[in-house]
Amino acid sequence: MPDKSSLKHQLREILLKHQGRARAITGQELAQMLGEPNDRSIRLAIRKFITGGLPIASSNEAPAGYFLVATWEEARRYADSIKGRLIEDAIRRRDFNRSAALYLKAAEQGRLV
Repeated sequence: MPDKSSLKHQLREILLKHQGRARAITGQELAQMLGEPNDRSIRLAIRKFITGGLPIASSNEAPAGYFLVATWEEARRYADSIKGRLIEDAIRRRDFNRSAALYLKAAEQGRLV
């Protein structure tokens, strides 16, 4: 397993060769290429690349995986997908909180009797 700086360097070099959604590569493939047991370190490194200015996007539709955006359209589509996930997550959080409140309130009332 390479050290963190070597991993990041190697990962960056691989991702630079995967420009455009058509050339997406999965986290599992990247982990395998880099000798990592899973894709956790890959995901963390990609997050740092993004905050560092390298626009790495991902897709879970074929072709699935990570890729360096090659066009403004790819960048816009990825940004829109993130926005959609934020909305879905906010709705799921709201529904969970409602469900937990109802369930726990009912459980507390049952214990009082």
